[in-house]
Amino acid sequence: MSSFWHETISFGSLKVPRVMAAPLDGITDSPLRQLIRRYSKTELLFTEMRHIACVANSRVPTLFAYENCEQPLAYQISANNTRWLAEAVEAIVKHNFVMLNLNMGCPAPQVIRSGSGSALMNNIPLYKEIVTELQKALNGRIPFTLKIRAGFKKSNAVEIAQIAQDLGVEGLVIHPRLQTGGFTAPLDYEIVAAVKKAVTMPVIFSGNINNYGRMVKVHERTGVDGFMIGRALWGCPWKMHEIMEEAAGRTFTIPIAEMVRIARIHLDLNIALYGPRGVNPFKKQLPQYIRGVDGASQLRSHLVRLQTAEEMAAALDNILISC
Repeated sequence: MSSFWHETISFGSLKVPRVMAAPLDGITDSPLRQLIRRYSKTELLFTEMRHIACVANSRVPTLFAYENCEQPLAYQISANNTRWLAEAVEAIVKHNFVMLNLNMGCPAPQVIRSGSGSALMNNIPLYKEIVTELQKALNGRIPFTLKIRAGFKKSNAVEIAQIAQDLGVEGLVIHPRLQTGGFTAPLDYEIVAAVKKAVTMPVIFSGNINNYGRMVKVHERTGVDGFMIGRALWGCPWKMHEIMEEAAGRTFTIPIAEMVRIARIHLDLNIALYGPRGVNPFKKQLPQYIRGVDGASQLRSHLVRLQTAEEMAAALDNILISC
């Protein structure tokens, strides 16, 4: 079993490790991905989810922003119609992303109201139409995968998976909760095992994977091919490396001073990409970076009130001196 964790899986011609980073809106942007690459050199990374209309018509440079070190990098889209599919695909292929992933799992109310995300699992005719048109537009140039849930209001992941395979989809990521379960309902391991038995394409498990022991238990219960690490990466870009070190029988520890130093680099990367406003998205991940610092709770309250990059940089530098 030990060799299993260090084998690759294939999405069409793309071979990647079994562990990969999830797409998280407002979190897995280029700054975080660059920091993940300091520790995890070859694992597949994903962009944040973006609607096809935004992708096809964007004049925002950050929509496709990444550094070469972030490859292999997949692009995730959402869709509720076929109008902009061809244009979106061309933009994604043009920017050299290695995979296209269609999000059919997002439970956010604003996404659901648009008919995107996990609502698409409740509209089989539109789902088939979108996947068919995406396949035509891609024409085999890069692999195409889906990210789904157990279902929308009721479980239908097996049906969705079988349709996907019939339509030539090359991989499936499943978060085994219904849309109504958000991110807190119990995980349905049985539906994942059923999906895995129903298809031959790679099946990736997404949901509460934050350590090696949990990953092993999930594999034992479901037989999945790979694992997606999501919220565990918030303010913790070394998490995938930590998990894989444990899989190799080694212990990974990171000093508190190193955590703060990475936080400081993260701030600089945010400012470089977003300008002065980059301090605000950085605050989402800050609590995790300083969780081991003495007086972390009081520090957190102080830091999140800071408004400028200069103030935040000075505060982190002072923390680093004291570590």
